[in-house]
Amino acid sequence: MSVVLGWLSSVIDWFLPFPPRLPIGEGFEALNEWLKTNFGAVFEGIGAVIDWSVTTLREFLVEPQAAQLTAIAVAVLAVVLVRVHLIPVLVIAATTVALYIGQAAFELGNTIINHSPPQLFLWAMALFGQDGVEANLVIGIVALAALVGVAAVNRTRLATVGVVAGGWLATILCGWLLFGALPEVIGQPTATLMMLLLSALAWAVAGWKLGVFSLVALTVVISIEQWDNAMSTLSLVLVASLIAVVVAIPIGVLAAYSTVVSRIVKPVLDLMQTMPAFVYLIPAIFFFSLGAVPGVVATVIFAMPPGVRLTELGIRQIDRELVEAGEAFGAPTGKILTGIQLPLALSTIMAGVNQVIMLGLSMVVIAGMVGAGGLGNQVYQGISRNDGALGFEGGIAVVILAIFLDRLTAAVTRRSPQARAEHAAAA
Repeated sequence: MSVVLGWLSSVIDWFLPFPPRLPIGEGFEALNEWLKTNFGAVFEGIGAVIDWSVTTLREFLVEPQAAQLTAIAVAVLAVVLVRVHLIPVLVIAATTVALYIGQAAFELGNTIINHSPPQLFLWAMALFGQDGVEANLVIGIVALAALVGVAAVNRTRLATVGVVAGGWLATILCGWLLFGALPEVIGQPTATLMMLLLSALAWAVAGWKLGVFSLVALTVVISIEQWDNAMSTLSLVLVASLIAVVVAIPIGVLAAYSTVVSRIVKPVLDLMQTMPAFVYLIPAIFFFSLGAVPGVVATVIFAMPPGVRLTELGIRQIDRELVEAGEAFGAPTGKILTGIQLPLALSTIMAGVNQVIMLGLSMVVIAGMVGAGGLGNQVYQGISRNDGALGFEGGIAVVILAIFLDRLTAAVTRRSPQARAEHAAAA
């Protein structure tokens, strides 16, 4: 009896004075310590992958290389042709990847080039004024030629293949012109080349109006000498948005299929959206130190909720009769999801992607405070030094990136099957 009374007394003492102090902050810190102690290697691996992704994308956007552009063209053609010519495309892709890996690990490409007839490369070296041959570029060109050959022999997707291959050739020649023929006319050839590529992308996706706007607006970014910072910010936002979308869409699909999952997810999303953005930096810095990685992690957490919510909303809004029609024809659940629900919900999902990107871009200034660099760092430096010019220029560049990304994703939404059907019905 005395033991019970002693226990009750201790409980009463804990509750007095009421309300008692709850050690929530200490518990949160203890949880972080436990996670870092037991899963430190996992966090280091995640941080290394994120840092590599941001760095690689930033280097490409700031200083694009011909080998990288060729590899992108090869990847696009492989995606275009893989459904029509599965075996040849897979063979070409596997061989290309093996050669890239062999070049990176053992300089296999250099060995092959050194044992090849010099006449294959001397004319190109003389034309472009190069002192050597880049093995990765040669591997990419061979793979590109092989894919074009597959399409030409079988006469399939010739228009698309022609656009991709022609665009690649035009880009390479444009780069040669900017770097070689007009070195004194163009002050920043790498920035100009990437600006032209982004403007062409905007034109192809959203039409000539956005293409012209992008051309003028991105030229302004170059003129105020914020191009490198803008590309650093763009790389951070794109990596963070990609991670957020990859995580958000499956969660949204599960929430749409399961009421239990939806009820569990909603309060978590409410917490993520109402928590001050600065709070996310505390565990991010604790696990990943300073730099771009904590900025990406905080951006992912801050920007992910709209992707989950709008994915769930888009799937739940699909007419039940359409789903029942698919079930009546014996389609499995996975086929109904990929063939009916996701295509019809694409406009809503893309609205969620748009919001993810916009929220990610709104985090750049906060990310700049923890060493992420980019435009956020420029704005933060402007505030710290009371330098209105620097802060304003960084802010203008952020606005230009926001408009560019917003209009680009909105154009993709307008081209979704559901949006086209609604437009046709309205007409």
